[in-house]
Amino acid sequence: MPAVSTITAPRLVRAEILDRLPQDSPEARASRGDLRTINRLLGSRAWFERALRERRRAGEGVLEAGAGTGELGRALGAIAPDIAGLDLCRRPAGWPQGGRWFQTDVLEFAEWAGFPVVIGSLFFHHFDGGQLGRIGAELSRHARLIIASEPLRARRTGRLFSLLCLLIRAHPVTRHDGAASIAAGFRQGELPQLLRLDPAEWSWGERETGLGACRLVAERRP
Repeated sequence: MPAVSTITAPRLVRAEILDRLPQDSPEARASRGDLRTINRLLGSRAWFERALRERRRAGEGVLEAGAGTGELGRALGAIAPDIAGLDLCRRPAGWPQGGRWFQTDVLEFAEWAGFPVVIGSLFFHHFDGGQLGRIGAELSRHARLIIASEPLRARRTGRLFSLLCLLIRAHPVTRHDGAASIAAGFRQGELPQLLRLDPAEWSWGERETGLGACRLVAERRP
């Protein structure tokens, strides 16, 4: 059975430094390197691969919201060669050739209808309840499958993250943003509620991992 958090602190959404740094700055490159290491340790890539293989229907368009510098999308290119990316960053080198790239604010994105499958890795925690409601309204209108891996808002996640930062000698930007991400993270039940997914129309499963991720797979009911 997955461990369940007992933390009672409410979500606190704060600005993260990496979001404000120039994309090619030394600080941004160092922090992104830390994030790649952290994601490998969390097993995020393998989990998304399994979820897509098991749940995606043939021919369904896939959109990675918050695709950043493209590591996950490139890794998933063998499964979904036409995967599209959505982020404020410019299209990263090596993004799957058959996939589109949308450089825009997710709250202004107008092409949800083309993507029945929406995935997000460490993405949804950046938004407050009102913003998540707006994103969820678009997903409820257009998506069939939502796959997300987010920080687990729990004390043990913070302790594990602090230890990991020591082990990998994490950049100060990573330390700040990681703590902010955990504070803005989710416990089981919160993300579907904040996205306002109607249980009459959606079914979902969630899992809290031992390494501090809160994972959601939501499918529209037939």
